[in-house]
Amino acid sequence: MLITARYPGLLLSRDLAALGLDDARLRDVCRRGELVRVRRGAYVEAGRWAALGIEERYWLTVVAAAASCRTRVLVSHVSAAVLHGLPLVGAPPRLVHVLVPPAGGSRQEHGFAKHARDDHDRPDALDVDGVHVTPLDPTLVDVCLTEPFVRAVVMTDHALHQGAVTLESLAAEFARRGTSRGSKKVAAVLEFATPLADRPLESISRVGFRLLGLPDPVLQHPLFDETGRRVAIVDNWWPGFGAVGESDGRIKYTDPEMMAGRTTAQVLLDEKDREDDIRALPEVRGFARWGWDVALDVRRLGPVLARAGVVPLGPPRRASPPSTVEDDRPGSTKSPVPAPGGPAR
Repeated sequence: MLITARYPGLLLSRDLAALGLDDARLRDVCRRGELVRVRRGAYVEAGRWAALGIEERYWLTVVAAAASCRTRVLVSHVSAAVLHGLPLVGAPPRLVHVLVPPAGGSRQEHGFAKHARDDHDRPDALDVDGVHVTPLDPTLVDVCLTEPFVRAVVMTDHALHQGAVTLESLAAEFARRGTSRGSKKVAAVLEFATPLADRPLESISRVGFRLLGLPDPVLQHPLFDETGRRVAIVDNWWPGFGAVGESDGRIKYTDPEMMAGRTTAQVLLDEKDREDDIRALPEVRGFARWGWDVALDVRRLGPVLARAGVVPLGPPRRASPPSTVEDDRPGSTKSPVPAPGGPAR
């Protein structure tokens, strides 16, 4: 199977044509289920496509869209964010976002969302995975302006946690645009985002707390026993309630790096021992643990936290701009939102 060197994993029809292979043979290979068409003129081996999660499929779709264009395009917005390695939570975008000259106007066509901007050929554009993309700061500002609050928070938290951007650099990037349009959306994300959320599940949980009207917890809080030994660093700590909240995805029990050579059974036992040690601390009066399914549905998250003693101090608040965790679900259905990279973790 011919795979392009510049875009690993992709098979481009123009490469086949250079070898004298015609479209009829390519269509026949697709009918046999050996290839999957990602975009017009771009294909991937069926086995590889089946093994990819939702985030990885969108990444490949963006790369395929850029690779199949006869002229170089500048990938932007959420499409650029995914190429930068930011986590994609929710239904994958239908379109690939690019910047184009102002003369043609913004439009959607041929699978692209084309944003007409003066900076369509910016000199600081980067090459990521063989694709021309906007730098991370302008990419994230575009995400804040155009994506749902939850998705923007997850991506911004991740970039802050990695040290790739700062709140100041993002604010300065928006200020350079010289417009107040969208300022409330950008401000809402920047006021809420934090470098302390080290996983997308924690970011989504924080949005849920806000929607439920709960006080903001202390993030990544260390707890010590009477000897001064650090028992744990917990995801969320509500000192006013004496409550600990842990957002655990399946990755903790499946990722080799996090398992550190332990079996799944040993990880479960170690986690149980850790929880027992936390519950034994005199300041801890409640403990709650939840995963993706609960975090994505505030109707389930609220009771889980209430059982640990974490309750609203006032009427529930709306995340601003108005949003619910379910807003990112495909077609506003009630089906679970996939976690980054594939099924909920």
